[in-house]
Amino acid sequence: MSARSEPAHIEHVALDGERLHTAFVSGRGVPLLLCNDFVANLDILDEFATALGRPVLRFDLPGVGTSAEVVRMRRMPALATLLAKLLDHYGLSEPVDVMGIGWGGLLAQQFAQSQGDRVRRLVLAATASGQLMFPGRLASLVRLARPDALGRVAPDGEQARIVFGGRRNDECRQIATAFRRATAPTRRGYAAQIYALTGFSSLTWLHRLNIPTLVLAGDDDSIVPTVNARVLSLLLPQARLEIIRGGGHWFVLERTDDVVRMLDEFLEAKVAISAADQNSTF
Repeated sequence: MSARSEPAHIEHVALDGERLHTAFVSGRGVPLLLCNDFVANLDILDEFATALGRPVLRFDLPGVGTSAEVVRMRRMPALATLLAKLLDHYGLSEPVDVMGIGWGGLLAQQFAQSQGDRVRRLVLAATASGQLMFPGRLASLVRLARPDALGRVAPDGEQARIVFGGRRNDECRQIATAFRRATAPTRRGYAAQIYALTGFSSLTWLHRLNIPTLVLAGDDDSIVPTVNARVLSLLLPQARLEIIRGGGHWFVLERTDDVVRMLDEFLEAKVAISAADQNSTF
């Protein structure tokens, strides 16, 4: 699919007492529900969403971006219910494709588990199974432990590579450019995402998640080491694992063209994933 130029429809949607900032590009084909990383606002993914060239629905959770302040703290299952209501708001009654990046990959897993009849295919990028995961580099995790805007954490390509991993400063410069649109979450919004994560683990039910799934991982991810993706791909019945050489945690911004090609191949495939295709390296 080719990238399109029409702008996304931006609005603030009132759902279950919360008010979410959303961006939806309509069009032909199966829509993609895009769940963003920890406290990352949807504007960071502007170029990535455009490059996908398909209907895409993005959102900011309460307390993130320009969404209103958190009204009620929610665990992952309650957030999945909120996303189902978001799909209802946009009239998306047929199954959609769901992609989660980092923390958003946990929410995507939960959505597929509790709202499975609404998910056609699942994409998990730079993510793990929850609290019971192999941790990243301590120095990187410490820098991300404060509720600052991501632009302050990685103001240029060199700092982005140091914090998130990646092959070259020039590729990581794309991350820094995107992060210039980052806004700091509210303190309550930051706490709400930690609260949702607390006690969450998909390890006990991943083997029952019988949905075609593409697991993407960078082999130089400083935040979520590649071994976590291998665990996911082993437990998920219909998983295909793609390892991106030299990719850091934000490889969707570093290597957008490569990621879009892989997504197109997976989301447009006519048949389920075969055992022979379960592991590959890009």
